[in-house]
Order: sequence, then C-alpha cells, then structure tokens
Amino acid sequence: MHLVVIGGGHAGIEAAYIAARMGMPTTLLTMNLDQIGQMSCNPSIGGVGKGHMVREVDALGGAMARLIDATGIHFRILNESRGVAVRGPRAQADRVKYRIAARKLLEAAPNLKLRQGIASGLRWTSGTRGLRGVEMLDGSFLPCDAVVVTTGTFLNGCILIGDHRIEAGRASEPSSRQLADQLRSLGLRWRRLKTGTSPRIAKASIDFQKLQPQPGDDPPRPFSFFSREIPQPQVCCHIASTTPETEAVIRENLHRSAMYGGHIQGVGPRYCPSIEDKFVKFPNKESHQIFVEPDSLETEEIYLAGLSTSMPVDVQVRVVQSMKGFERAEILRPGYAIEYDSFDPLQLRQDLAVTGLEGVWFAGQINGTTGYEEAAGQGLMAGVNAVRWLQDRDPIVLARDQAYIGVMIDDLVTKGTDEPYRMLTARAEHRLGLACDLADARLLETSREIQALDACEFQEIESKLERRSRLRRQCDDARVTLTSPLGPLASEAGLILTTGLSLAELLKRQQVTPEIADKALASLPDWDQAQPGWDSQWERDLLLFEIRYSGYREREARLLDGQRAWDFVRIPNDFSIEQVSGLSNEVKEKLKRHAPETLGQASRIPGITHAAVTLLHMLIERERIA
Repeated sequence: MHLVVIGGGHAGIEAAYIAARMGMPTTLLTMNLDQIGQMSCNPSIGGVGKGHMVREVDALGGAMARLIDATGIHFRILNESRGVAVRGPRAQADRVKYRIAARKLLEAAPNLKLRQGIASGLRWTSGTRGLRGVEMLDGSFLPCDAVVVTTGTFLNGCILIGDHRIEAGRASEPSSRQLADQLRSLGLRWRRLKTGTSPRIAKASIDFQKLQPQPGDDPPRPFSFFSREIPQPQVCCHIASTTPETEAVIRENLHRSAMYGGHIQGVGPRYCPSIEDKFVKFPNKESHQIFVEPDSLETEEIYLAGLSTSMPVDVQVRVVQSMKGFERAEILRPGYAIEYDSFDPLQLRQDLAVTGLEGVWFAGQINGTTGYEEAAGQGLMAGVNAVRWLQDRDPIVLARDQAYIGVMIDDLVTKGTDEPYRMLTARAEHRLGLACDLADARLLETSREIQALDACEFQEIESKLERRSRLRRQCDDARVTLTSPLGPLASEAGLILTTGLSLAELLKRQQVTPEIADKALASLPDWDQAQPGWDSQWERDLLLFEIRYSGYREREARLLDGQRAWDFVRIPNDFSIEQVSGLSNEVKEKLKRHAPETLGQASRIPGITHAAVTLLHMLIERERIA
C-alpha cells in the first residue's frame, strides 16, 4: 500500500507527515522541492481561532507548531486579557528558515519520500473506482492506492495586478491546468475563489522612527506542547496607519484595480479584505492599521500585513509612500491577487474523502478555505483518514465540541461555503471547552487512536494530566479559615470569612486576582515541582478556568449529550429522500445537495427543521427494524 500527497504547502506537509508517522509508505509530490512550506502571504502562524487549530494539530502529531517554534522570530498571545477560552498564540516566522525547516523535517521522517514533478491527472482501473496512481506532466506515472490532493491556489491559478493577467499558481511558479481540467470533467462542482498578498518593502527604505513599535512577549511561549525553547533571536514588529492621502490615491485609481476594474471573477475572503475593499466597504473609517512584519532574518524584506492589493505597481508605490515612515519606501515585490479553482466541499464526506472518487481526499484551499492553519488542520485529518482507509479501519471524525478542526470540517461538509472560509472562535458554539492550552488533554484519546506521537510525548501529556488532577484534589482538601495560613489571602481579596471554605471555593471568587491565586497555590505540595512542559502561569490560569467555569461546562455537557445522539444515527446510502412524504420540496432539495451522512449533520444544515430530522429518524428506525 502506498499514499501520494499532491502539493507541498501547509496542507500537504501535514498530510504527508502524519501519514508517515502512522507508518504508511508515503510520497509527497510537489512542483518545486525548494518551495515546500512556502509562505506565499504573510509570514505568520496562528492568531485567535487559528492558533487553537495549530495547537490541535500539534496534539495529534502534526508539524506546524514544531516548525514555527523552531523558526519564529516574534511571538505574542492575542486576547490574553479576555480569558483562557479565546486567547490564541500567534508568531511571526522567519519565512526562509520555515521553508528549510519544513523540508528537513519531511526528509528526516521515516516512510516518507519527496518527489518533484507536476501531477497531470489521476488514473483509476474502472471509471473512478480502483485508484491506480498519479499521471505526471513529464509522462511518468506514480503508482499509489490513495491520494490526498492539496493543490492550494495552483488549479488554473491566475495572478492579477491591475489589468495584467499571469497564469501562475504563485509568483514565479506555473499553475496546474491538466489536473484542474480533469477534476472539472469528472463532474465535480467548482467555483473560482480569490485571495491576495501585500507588497514587500526594502527595510532600509523605511523610517521606523515614525512607526509604533509592537514588541513580542518576553519570554516567548512556544506553540508546541513538546517544545522546550525558542531558538531564534526575537525581533520587534511595528504598526503603521493609512492616511487621507492613501484613501485618495486608492479612490482615484479604483478603476485600475483588478478587482474593481472587472478583471476578477472569484470571490475573496470576507475577513481578510484588500486595502481597496477596506476603503470601499468602510467609507467612514478614517484609517486602517498596517502591520509591518520582517520576512526573515536572512533578508531585508518587510511584509505589510493588511495592505493586500491588486492595484497596478505604480499605484502600489503611491499607496505605500502615502503612509508615515514610508515616504521613500521601495517595493521589492508588488502585491497581487490570485484567482484559482476550488471545489464545493459539500461533495466531501466527513473524513474529507471525495464522494464518487474512490481513494481520493481533498484538503486545504481546494475545499474553499483560506489560511495556512485551516489548510494544516484539513491536511492532517485527510492524511489520517486516507491511511485508515488503506488499513480498512473506520475514519476519525472530530466533533464540534472536541476541536476547532472539527468545527471547520463540519462547517465545510455540512454547510459548504460561498467564500474563502476562515476560522473564527465565534464559529464554535462550544468554545468554553475548546481552550487551545487544553488541546493535548481533550484530544489525548484521539491521539492514542492515531498513534502518531511517540511514547515520551504520550507520557508527558499523561504526567501533566495526573498532576492537574492532584492539584485539583488538593484545592478541594485545603481549608481556608480565619486562623489557617490561607486566611490572610482571603482578607487580601476583600472577603470576610464567617465560616471555613475550601481553597477551590476561594479561588472561585472573582475577587481573587491571579497574584493572590499564585500565593495560595504555592502552598500546595505539587505546585512548585519542576516538570517538562509545565508553565506555572498558564497552569494557574487553566486551574482557575476549570474551577470557575465548571458549572457552565457541566451544563453544556448535559446539553451536548442530548444533541450528540443524532450524530451517531447514520443515514443509509440507499435511503431515498424523494420517497419521504411530509418533507417540503425545499428540505428535500437541501438534503440531496448536502448529502448528510448522519442525522446530526442533517440537523446543522441551514433551513432543516427539528421536525424534519425527527421524521427522518423515525423512518430510518422503521427501515432498520423491518
């Protein structure tokens, strides 16, 4: 048995790496071995929602968190003041070193081979059954039993700068036309999507004295649960702002933009608009922040995050130079928009396998998502499930209350998307239980089933969980009274003790600040012991979170138990929706288009009522008994 992964971007890296760690002979096929792990857009990983997924990828045995820890040059925790559930790590990568580290990681992985080449099509034994392998543009053939397609923006990719169109999947790299045309010819529903990049600036041409410094966290905190240090020197980023002159230049030249000049057909990402879009859609906003981020310690390029544009180069120069600190700025690489083929994710099963194409999984931007992290989460799960299919084992499907990756995939395969999908914490209705710092704990059983982590990594997670459990019991057992050593801490928090209470009950009070909590926890026997991967500040936050929100989480768990029952009721493949009386034509059309695999999935399709799902449940049970 052999697995081929097409594409060396962030989805392809995860699919190939996890498959190899699971023991499956795997080949990663990419157009250019030197571009594995390339960061085509902003050189950063993580953020709110996105950072949650990176830690989940790490907990399941993936690569992204380890790579950013090895190559990151600026780390920050976003939303830290808003609580454990929604805070998210973000890091600026050294783009050059990230690419090198990604290739080295894959080259060192047992069971994994790298191959440079362009896939021109897939070949089956009969129709689209019995996958035989991948046909190459150079006429060669790469045999395999399953394939994960992670082609990013390369399928019929086209770069647009003003009214100039360049066939390319990325700057200076060719698009993939033959594979795109084959997938279209197989009857898959497709659409054109768009994304874009910002210009890159010569560092020496920027006056940083006019910019607002944005230092990273000191000390920086690793992404990976298994990293012990951040080896790269840390740098300061900066913040700039657009000016009235910036807006004037853009409005004066809107007709020359690829987007507003009518040259782009694809739909762009709502939550990452171009600078043209920002001024058109938010006309009352006086200025927009631009994040000034170093591309690498190895180069003098600076990336302007937030200034994505498809304007002609001469207009880009004027736009950049209109901002304070950029009066003499030189553009090294202009920004551009890129249009590409993606395929309707409603054609995927919950394991990301393509319905009707035996042995084929899709992951990443081909499914209508945007972002390195979204691609990585899909790539990992597609790789896992391709391997399990080859091993004749049931797929692994992450639930919405189990992981942000589960939320994303369920959204894609249940609801579909009409625009590039980006992960936001607001998409997760159960986010109280999805704190990124608890990803290793909540995904431990899934990790055991995948078996990609090594024995030491499993032992580290288990030891951490045992220690947390002991500390929680010690908080329940420790008494706070007027005469106990912990009594003065209650007074410091402004509490008047009329009766004794446990330390857990004291910590539940919102008046107890993190500083007071630190003093109280220092009295526990297990608190100050050194342990790999143990961060006392984060563990204190997690303990307070667990104690203060346990009631909410227990209530949510009871609610979920009732909802989860439908997720285990499968809709038979031969179940005829057309023959069901009592369903409206609209409901029937939606069920046929979305093709849900379970009643739980059907219940989450917009427009499908509770009554309709109840009726389906009754009919499925009647057929099963009969």
